Amino acid sequence: MHQRKAEMARQADAFIALPGGYGTLEELLEVITWAQLGIHDKPVGLLNVDGYYNSLLSFIDKAVDEGFVTPAARHIIISAPTAHELMSKLEDYVPKHNGVAPKLSWEMEQQLGYTTTKLEIAR
Repeated sequence: MHQRKAEMARQADAFIALPGGYGTLEELLEVITWAQLGIHDKPVGLLNVDGYYNSLLSFIDKAVDEGFVTPAARHIIISAPTAHELMSKLEDYVPKHNGVAPKLSWEMEQQLGYTTTKLEIAR
């Protein structure tokens, strides 16, 4: 699964989450984390149809207020209620955060000598 997501991320110009369930949320948070770590600087968008992601955005804003997420990292996420508006915002995106590990890359597991098989056996 990780290799599939890493390959999709390598080829993507941006990431967009439509309303979805646990899998969507997991992948969304992973690409946000990758951006925060400096693994990529691609925009991450939420298509917030009918306010679907309002509660998640409120949660993230509370995390900023409580000091768990930096204000700069909060700007990794772009949201809009329509596809047209979201695409416009994604095209104008300029990263405002400083990754904590800018030398990380999609190929980190190869640099460390890990493979999916080794990781699965280690568990």
